[in-house]
Amino acid sequence: MKTLLLLLVATTLYGQPDFKSVISAIKAGNTAGIGAYMDANVEVTVGDKDGIYAKSKAISVVSDFFKEHIPSNCSLVHSGAARDEASYYCIGNLSAKGAQYRVYIFFKKVGGTYLIQEMRFEKE
Repeated sequence: MKTLLLLLVATTLYGQPDFKSVISAIKAGNTAGIGAYMDANVEVTVGDKDGIYAKSKAISVVSDFFKEHIPSNCSLVHSGAARDEASYYCIGNLSAKGAQYRVYIFFKKVGGTYLIQEMRFEKE
């Protein structure tokens, strides 16, 4: 019984992206922490600026956003999965420099690991 419970917990913890770590990295303005979860190319939208960038450029775009809009808090609001569980998303609320932003992050399974494919920061 203990083995079955452990297996169920492990599947639950490791069978989806690490939303909490990504949200914590956003809250801290830690772009290296966010970058650890990015795929080789990531679509990033910050206000009116959007594009598909190589990982290093995507990190730079998010870093520039955080320099202008220093995060003070970020919380996970909702998360979900596609039916086949090959992709997941999460939605968060970011407080930064007196403004509120909706954060949307899309993950896709790549080689057994869920990696960020898209990030959006939209002012509310």
